[in-house]
Amino acid sequence: MENIIYDLLFFLIVFLVVFVVNYFTSLKKIKKRKKLELVDYLVMRFKLSPRKIKARKMVLTISLINAFIISLVATFITMLEIGYIWQFMIGFVLVFALIYSLYEIYGRFLVNKGYRKEDVK
Repeated sequence: MENIIYDLLFFLIVFLVVFVVNYFTSLKKIKKRKKLELVDYLVMRFKLSPRKIKARKMVLTISLINAFIISLVATFITMLEIGYIWQFMIGFVLVFALIYSLYEIYGRFLVNKGYRKEDVK
């Protein structure tokens, strides 16, 4: 029981730290009118309409997704009692799998919400 509480607390701390850092750095980029790479990737990958997308709302969701990925992988890897090299290898595989799957789900969600370009079928 003590390990579960420790792991949940570790997950929440990492989640909050990563979320705050990611969210505020992305907001600074929006204020300076810089491009956000992840937003551009989602627009190109799912043929979304840039005019329909609300940048602040999308940054919030992307920051939540990134924080979830990093904190989940960090928590899972620290629970394993194996060598560091194996932890890094499993961590890389998990990070890439989660990035691909969660951004794919989010992109399809945006398409279903009606953010797709009108001329794309």
